[in-house]
Amino acid sequence: MITPLTQGLIAGVVALAGIGAVATANADGGNFTCGVETTTQSGMTTYQGRLMSPTVLTGDYTFSLRSSGGGGSSNINQGGPFAAMANTEVSIGQVMINSSANAKVNFTVTIGGKSYDCSQSTGRI
Repeated sequence: MITPLTQGLIAGVVALAGIGAVATANADGGNFTCGVETTTQSGMTTYQGRLMSPTVLTGDYTFSLRSSGGGGSSNINQGGPFAAMANTEVSIGQVMINSSANAKVNFTVTIGGKSYDCSQSTGRI
């Protein structure tokens, strides 16, 4: 038979297990959103890597853009360490090119030794 005291202990253990799972997800960097925001103005398109996390997050990033158009082609590579404050959207890498050019962006963040592909297009995070 389960007594009220036993029920309380079980509920407490389950709650603590849930907190541990969230902390582990945050510690390995898996609990964040990221993507590439694209805006066009005055004939120029800006590609910007964006990231937001519910906790403080640090790591490294690579932001690469390859473009081609009537005026030629270019390869732009950016990268280095980043830090994101909790619940604050941050810009990590930015490139501006002619809006008529064809572009391919690769945006990757590495947190705790694990890499995440953030190359998908997104609006505001």
